[in-house]
Amino acid sequence: MIPCKNEEDNLRILLPELKRVLGSLERPVSLHVVDGQSTDRTREVARAYDVEVLVQRGTGYGGAIRTALESLTTEWVVTLDADCSHPPATLKSLMAALEQAEIVIASRYVEHGYARMPAGRKFLSVLLNRTFRWALSIPVRDLSSGYRAYNRKAIAAIPLEHETFAFLPEVVLKAFARGYKVLEVPFHYRLRAEGASHARIVAFGIQYTRLLFSFWKFRNSVKCADYDSRAFSSRIPVQRWWQRRRYDIISEMVGNSLAVLDVGCGSTEILNGLPQVVGMDPQMNKLRYMRAPGRLLLRGSAYEIPFASGSFETVVCSQVIEHLPKDDVIIDELVRCLAPGGILVLGTVDYGRWQWPLIERIYGFVQPGGYADEHITHYTHDSLIQELTRRQFEVLEVRYIANAEIVIRARKPGAAGPVMPMLTHASFDRALACPRDRATLERDKDTYRCTQCDRRYPVIDSIPDFMVSPGTE
Repeated sequence: MIPCKNEEDNLRILLPELKRVLGSLERPVSLHVVDGQSTDRTREVARAYDVEVLVQRGTGYGGAIRTALESLTTEWVVTLDADCSHPPATLKSLMAALEQAEIVIASRYVEHGYARMPAGRKFLSVLLNRTFRWALSIPVRDLSSGYRAYNRKAIAAIPLEHETFAFLPEVVLKAFARGYKVLEVPFHYRLRAEGASHARIVAFGIQYTRLLFSFWKFRNSVKCADYDSRAFSSRIPVQRWWQRRRYDIISEMVGNSLAVLDVGCGSTEILNGLPQVVGMDPQMNKLRYMRAPGRLLLRGSAYEIPFASGSFETVVCSQVIEHLPKDDVIIDELVRCLAPGGILVLGTVDYGRWQWPLIERIYGFVQPGGYADEHITHYTHDSLIQELTRRQFEVLEVRYIANAEIVIRARKPGAAGPVMPMLTHASFDRALACPRDRATLERDKDTYRCTQCDRRYPVIDSIPDFMVSPGTE
């Protein structure tokens, strides 16, 4: 898709080369021009080369991209500029990477990338991209490149506001916050062939700066997909130490156990450090972010964990129960999923000591929008021990982080059976159960079906989702 406004001369150069490249690609493609009310012969030139013309809705560059995302029905939408600055042959690299991410960017600023442009424009472009990358901790080097491939279904569902060139960083930032993957491949940017650019550098910089400030608070909130993972490497020394101390404690408590479930995993580094762990969370964006080859993830509720009873020898639930209304069913579900003699690792903050209430106030000031704002149930050491002992658990170990966060390791009553193996995709499917009636599930490509109630649960972005409203036949 080529966004155009008064580009008839450049289209006469670009379209023949682009059509030759498209003809050599080993996949079906279609070519479209989105015209932003040109006053020259842009539309006529496009049609002369048998290119479909879409009339732009809205204004500016963002309006052109949204027009394509809304009008086309293809799986992918690839955008390149009409001014011949984007070599068509780079499509070979872009399309080879489509299965690895939801947005693939042809980047001037990754290794082997290059930008041939006026010095002043290049300086501002590099400055803006480095500022965004540093201030928002976004692992993307070229947020302003318009040479991209978008997974249309994923990106069309994102609410986007900007109609100017600020659309380019906006869509990447919001896609990343939803857990979608963004990948860059190198390309060499060329000088514009004919005419003057429609981008105005000063206005461009102002728009980007406004977007930066408007997005900063959201980027640092718990709603972002990588919040937990990023905190592990935080620039704030205390936050980084705290996260890593929790990681160390939980890892030691899990030990060599292979059949492990992490309830409320978020984007924790536990999933990277202990690859045997099955991750469950109610937030799909965090699960998307943590997708990796061989990793087992699912979207589910702590109130209805979709596994058969006794499926795991270790269950981890850290920094979850304080975010939920107090209800016996939460801990009961953790217990149910444990095999007899299994280990429960339960962590939360301790409101029975003075340290956490003080830290919570400081944290809320330094990190607005952080998890401290969401604590609705206040547990103490004594109340947690009581919850476990009344379920006949044997408390094996109690450890603290800064005398504020408590992590307990406790054993479920009953004789432990043989050591349980690590779950694979096949054994994962067998361990799953309908969250409503605990019956077994049958798997086809895109859904799980309950063999008893016939409810169906979809697989979304390769992640089973047990929190949608299930349909029945």
